[in-house]
Amino acid sequence: MNASSTAHQFRPLRRRRYGAVMAAELKSLILCDFAQIREGLLFVQSGGLTRLVAPKFPAKFACHVATLVWLPPHEAASAHEIVMKVKNAATATLTATVKVALHETAPPSGLQPGEGRQVPIVVPLAAVSFPAPGEYDLQVEVDEQFAGDISFRVAERPA
Repeated sequence: MNASSTAHQFRPLRRRRYGAVMAAELKSLILCDFAQIREGLLFVQSGGLTRLVAPKFPAKFACHVATLVWLPPHEAASAHEIVMKVKNAATATLTATVKVALHETAPPSGLQPGEGRQVPIVVPLAAVSFPAPGEYDLQVEVDEQFAGDISFRVAERPA
């Protein structure tokens, strides 16, 4: 965990207790070369990127963020908002904000009564312009609550 993420209030882990209220929860957050959703399944290619390299700056990268968001049964048909913020880790300067509206329909067939579901989300980062080399954080909020983050380094290719 890095210094910029420690300032956030972490949500308690979802508990599977009878009568407990559970909220939407970020289960996976992966920086990858490519991702897509097919038939409700998440396909990730070259996942776990920690370094992006460019010949010059500002730079853009053809990479993706792949996520899985768990929705409890009582929230499966409700609207949710996911906000992804790319920040410079050293200065906390905001580089980009991506908002994703999650509007799920009725649960797919095959789910048991009371069963939650995993919803895959893929966000291309090709439009995000990184102004300089350095370490960056991608912070995710689900319904205005901090849900998780990943850090990665952006570097300049030596001449």
